[in-house]
Formats: sequence, structure tokens, C-alpha cells
Amino acid sequence: MIIRLCLALTALAMLACAGCSSSHYKITLRDGREFMTASKPEYNSKTGYYKFRALNDKDALIRSDEILMMNEL
Repeated sequence: MIIRLCLALTALAMLACAGCSSSHYKITLRDGREFMTASKPEYNSKTGYYKFRALNDKDALIRSDEILMMNEL
């Protein structure tokens, strides 16, 4: 009985953590290059750039007029 309860609680905890994870995005530029992000890109209207964290844990900036499309994965 206790083992079943522990397994059920573990499963619920894993589902809760999965729901909290950040979304990944694929950014395709007009020249055909593609970038995968580890965070949701944030647009800064003053600079005209999108800022995001790349999969290698480095911050990156891309001008909004260079972006062809941006898809959430």
C-alpha cells in the first residue's frame, strides 16, 4: 500500500515538473539559418531585437527584421 502511494506521488511530481518546463522555439531567419532556443524569445521594442537563451546556455540577440518565422516546439 505504501509503495503504491509513493509511486503515485512520484508520478504526480514528475507530471507537475513537466508542466513547468520552459518552451523551446525554432527561429528561422530569412537567409535560411535556424536557431533552437531554450527559452521563450522576448521582444524589446526599443531596440528591435529578440533576446533568448540558446541551447548552449548563452544569451543571444536577433534583429526582428531578420526573422522569417518562429515556432514553438
